[in-house]
Amino acid sequence: MEAGIDAIFNNEYLQFIRRHNGAEIRNGYYDLSEQQSSYVRYFIEIEDIANHASIMADDETSQYFFPFALGSCGAYFLMKKKGDACIYYYDSDYMGHEAISKVAQGFNVFMNNIKSDTEIKIEGTH
Repeated sequence: MEAGIDAIFNNEYLQFIRRHNGAEIRNGYYDLSEQQSSYVRYFIEIEDIANHASIMADDETSQYFFPFALGSCGAYFLMKKKGDACIYYYDSDYMGHEAISKVAQGFNVFMNNIKSDTEIKIEGTH
């Protein structure tokens, strides 16, 4: 099992971490929904995933998911330990199932939807 967290990493994520384990993103902006967004601060190094799972302090969530990237204000981007390859957002203001929402169908879709600040269109500007 990968990273001592009892998870099976999907191929897209494995390819990414082989090249970019612990990569930082400069101004990585992600639309979670039409009303909510977050920054993708950095991808968690494999060796540090278990530590970040304990920082989340949400036993219900960490039983089925693991954090792979840090978002804004203590939020995390998650993957299921086993099963689907979807990407989930963990809102640290909540706990358990209420804290989790699906944001992408897979890792590559997630990566392709990360925007930089320069791509963000602010209403009222040209």
